[in-house]
Amino acid sequence: MNYEGKDLVATGAELVAASSLIGEAYGSLSRLPRVLPTPEVEAEVKAFLEQLSSDRRNITNAMISAVANPGRAGTLHYTLGDLEVRRVILAWHPATGPAWTFMFFAGTRWHLRLLTSEELLHVLMEVLQENIPLRSTPYRCCLNTASSLLFLGILHLLQAAHLHACLGHLESPIHFDPSVLPDVMHEGSTEDFRWPLYFFDKGLPHSVEVMPWAEELAPALADLVAHDLITPQGNDYRLTTNGFAFAAAFRHHLTKIGLRFTGQNDSDIETHEAVLLVRSPHDLHLLDVGGKESALASLTLDDARKLLEELLRIGPATAEMPVAAASAPAPAAKRTCTVCGARFAMEADVCPTCGTPSHPEAAPPHATASPEPHPAATPPPQQKAPPASTPPLCKQCGKPLAKATSKFCGHCGAPAS
Repeated sequence: MNYEGKDLVATGAELVAASSLIGEAYGSLSRLPRVLPTPEVEAEVKAFLEQLSSDRRNITNAMISAVANPGRAGTLHYTLGDLEVRRVILAWHPATGPAWTFMFFAGTRWHLRLLTSEELLHVLMEVLQENIPLRSTPYRCCLNTASSLLFLGILHLLQAAHLHACLGHLESPIHFDPSVLPDVMHEGSTEDFRWPLYFFDKGLPHSVEVMPWAEELAPALADLVAHDLITPQGNDYRLTTNGFAFAAAFRHHLTKIGLRFTGQNDSDIETHEAVLLVRSPHDLHLLDVGGKESALASLTLDDARKLLEELLRIGPATAEMPVAAASAPAPAAKRTCTVCGARFAMEADVCPTCGTPSHPEAAPPHATASPEPHPAATPPPQQKAPPASTPPLCKQCGKPLAKATSKFCGHCGAPAS
């Protein structure tokens, strides 16, 4: 174990020994290798930690705590064309404050360094070649997760057919036989980053190959037809103009980014969000998967920057607010989504994050509505809380969304975008 510049460089056994020496046990989201250090390794690590300066030791302990017991963890992999793929582990712990622990394997040892969210965002935007302008094709839709993953399988199938057509000097097909798709999807964990489905599979919480594609196929195809990505053609299907725009971007991509974050909500339920960004010479496309729903969209570079900025945002764990005076109202009760683990208002009929209907039997009985307070009962101006920002309104029913980032309306279930 030693430092090379700002990087802490260590074997997996040394990292495990260090976590034990600083008293940081494995957490449920631990990214430490599962190895058992020898007594000799433990002694060497102990000597290394003891000779560090106070500041350097604090940084070392924070990074080791982050990978041993992260409060939020992520995986990042990206490609530059089809030439190489980089794989990185991201971990955050309250001890690292507003910085991520950036962990990657090189040669025979792990490298750990601290990067702020701004530094990490700069790296990702460089991968997306922010300096090259886009001719973005406007398209956005919300899909069932199985549908969006099947769409990646379709693009994989057509990309393979395109390569065979090139070898035979034939026209590249844009139609496909749906009966072969379950076999394509069951090979989703194959280690080949050049294919969009296989590349993204490494960033998902569960591999696509374990999903019941025999049952999922028909509704997923219908979902893709309804969102104008494919259309029936006899017994086969073909890509629409929108679908072909995605296929062309994936086929001629310059870079790809796969990013997944895992965290725990207030009920200690793991939540996941995975995104795939594909940059072609002229377009930037997004697949965002969270819970049972996903979003498929073409983006501007400004859109991508805002999305990544939101995903990378972290900070020191905030302490609970002090107990208010007895006259203050109690905080509103919330329910937990049984699918994605998000917390939302008890009165909402639909989870605003993944779109899953809430269970009516779990809702509390409706209280008798109290009359609106008379203006005279309004507290004086100096006692008012600062006004909160107004949430956006649902385009379908006109009621306010639960929050600005809601993907579904909690009242009518319509997609927010």
